[in-house]
Amino acid sequence: MTRHIVLSLIVAAVLLASALVVALTPRVSAFDPGGPPVGGAAPSVVTGNWEWINYQPTGGSYSPQNQINKGNVQFLETKWVFPFPHAPAITGRINEAYGAKAPTLIVDGIAYVAAQDRRIFAIDAGNGRLLWSNDYPRTSWNLTQARILAGPAIVGATALISGDIHAMNYYRDKGWLIPQVRNCMVYAVDAKTGKTVWNIEPWVLCGTAAEFGGGNVVGAAQGTIAGGFQGTTTGHAHPPQFLGNIMFVPIGGGSGNGGRPFVTAFDMSNPQNPQRLYREFLQPPPSGDPEWAIKECAKVNGNGWYFEYPRYLESVNYPARDRAPTYQATKCTDVPADVVRNDGIDLVPGSPTFGKMHTATNFGSAVWGNYPMDPETGLVYIGWGDQGPYTNLTHRYGPNIHGSGLTVHDVRTGKMVWWFQSVIHDLWDYDCAWSGILGQVQGKKAYIKGCKDGIVRAMDAATGQPLWTFDPPTILRNAKGQNYGVGSNNRPTDADACCRLIKEHMSKPWMHYPSKEQILLTCYTTCLESDIAYDGKNVYIGSFNAGVMHTVTNVRPFGNQGVGALGGEANAQLNPAFTNNTNIRSVTNTNIYAVDVNTGRQVWTFRQEDTSFRGGLSISGGMVIYYDGDGNLKFLDTDNGKVLAEKFYGFPVRMMPTVGASKDGKMKIFLYVGSTASRAAWLPASDGTLVALGLPDQLPQAQVITKEVIKEVPKEVIKEVIKEVPGKEVIKEVIKEVPGKEVTSTVTVETISPISYAAIGIGVVLVVISGVLFSRKKKA
Repeated sequence: MTRHIVLSLIVAAVLLASALVVALTPRVSAFDPGGPPVGGAAPSVVTGNWEWINYQPTGGSYSPQNQINKGNVQFLETKWVFPFPHAPAITGRINEAYGAKAPTLIVDGIAYVAAQDRRIFAIDAGNGRLLWSNDYPRTSWNLTQARILAGPAIVGATALISGDIHAMNYYRDKGWLIPQVRNCMVYAVDAKTGKTVWNIEPWVLCGTAAEFGGGNVVGAAQGTIAGGFQGTTTGHAHPPQFLGNIMFVPIGGGSGNGGRPFVTAFDMSNPQNPQRLYREFLQPPPSGDPEWAIKECAKVNGNGWYFEYPRYLESVNYPARDRAPTYQATKCTDVPADVVRNDGIDLVPGSPTFGKMHTATNFGSAVWGNYPMDPETGLVYIGWGDQGPYTNLTHRYGPNIHGSGLTVHDVRTGKMVWWFQSVIHDLWDYDCAWSGILGQVQGKKAYIKGCKDGIVRAMDAATGQPLWTFDPPTILRNAKGQNYGVGSNNRPTDADACCRLIKEHMSKPWMHYPSKEQILLTCYTTCLESDIAYDGKNVYIGSFNAGVMHTVTNVRPFGNQGVGALGGEANAQLNPAFTNNTNIRSVTNTNIYAVDVNTGRQVWTFRQEDTSFRGGLSISGGMVIYYDGDGNLKFLDTDNGKVLAEKFYGFPVRMMPTVGASKDGKMKIFLYVGSTASRAAWLPASDGTLVALGLPDQLPQAQVITKEVIKEVPKEVIKEVIKEVPGKEVIKEVIKEVPGKEVTSTVTVETISPISYAAIGIGVVLVVISGVLFSRKKKA
């Protein structure tokens, strides 16, 4: 009998479905703003835009588009490249002033890039053509005037041109682009014309020298105790949040350089004449306030929370981790007052600042992540930078709230609603930088946030009570001398395991005190250095380990005192003398996790050896998109973490790719190659390139090859077997024998895509989309 077999289902599943998605996506509504969904839900309106650093004001880095998806991602090709014009010669942090590392925005078919030297580029997303650029305020303000008015405590020597621009947002109702707040400067640009709409100078946004008792020379005690301010402020934050005409901005202190972090807001009814509404400080004055932590607990009606990591590890039975946690945080009302009294005060007898705040102390430096706002409640959620100085805390007692912690404020008044101290008495620089997300946990609004200790948690958006805590099990906590959560014997009950809310730990000078030896840290200064993502189902996290040899030095009037050597040196010295675990093969690896948003339990993990990870994860088309430290752009399946495709560019670009459409509604993926985003010391400073990837105009057609297979049907042969069993009756068995062998038919369907070449940045990158071979075997 002859049978013709055609495996058309394979083609339908892989190619036809992808083609239909592209064809059926409604282009007329491609740029409907949609707006952030209420109640913390993930976005569902398909747009062609990526308007905020993390897609939308509530965060999450998730685009619901499905043109580019896991069924066709292997066909992506380079559509165009845009080499950034060379940055002007500047002084200061030269390597920070080239190219860009703020994720690309896509608005109504235009890609917007905030460059490191503060220029903004508008680029046609369809063809890569430059539409306009804005170099404000690189040449707009007089530096001498700025420093006289704002004082050296506010404006540094290269403040007007310094880089490190992490973000830019688009404000649709106003048509503004606002890049990161830098050195207490904030300004808006018209997205259509590139013209500057308004700007707020440093002495307006942060304050004047006279206000803070400043005017001293750089290097001295910048600011005075009488003025309520000492040291410097970084004046850095992600772009502001708006509630109507209220513009909200958090301002951090200087990392190891004193300063008092605060939140402030302006009435922007007339942007040319902004009016300050309030300024709420989040740190005691330089003279100190012994009751600070106690008052902060009362201020939020007891909705303040401390996290004691050794207690958490005890509850999960570390290192086995075979129990659900019974501890997630300590309520501030349950902490003995004498333990948190004198928070931040120098208690070392004979010290010049004894009984006051040390000059270098600050409770929260720059805000390096998106601070989502709930438009329904007017609450804004902030993750603060480090407690300074680190890693020598000899002259700083207490939990040091709110540095390396989270605070939630009413945008209308600035008043704090609740707070969560993620790391108490931070000896490690485990601040709470990078993005936060307003999401849903079991149908309830939740603030989802990770800090640089690698721990991610979901908290009740109204009260801060933790709903779940995820501590990535791949993070190596047992480097000898690190003592975060576990101590010398790799147990949370070890005496040197820090930190618990006891006086001994609140006054611990450094992590491996009293030793002054160099130590290996596998998580310094971070185990999580990227934006987490959220698609309504899972939270996606990119944690890592990276070995650093670390030395603690003496406290000085200003500046941090941790000195570290990265990478190879740490690996070379890895041996039992530097770790409690002799089975550790490598101390550098990245682990991407999917965590169930309702339970906080791991769904899957993907591991990459010999590389760390920085930047952020983006989610779209059923894929996790991330630019790995090994120079590969990777696409993982959101269902199981398996690699769907990858493209090699050769640069460890540490910035999140984004997804958006050109004016014809065709989706593209935007990423940087080269530039400062590479973040590699061995790479020369380069301007770099913006690359747009998209699907071919015509998806490759499958070549279906049909083979004719003849199937032989053998006849059954019946045999009769007589068995005689002594002492018993005769047994007759009938056995059917089918001679011949199994017949297998094979049909092969082949699809070969084009090969694309692109000149990228400082070199030529070959983009190869390999042929995909489909084969199926079926037993007849």
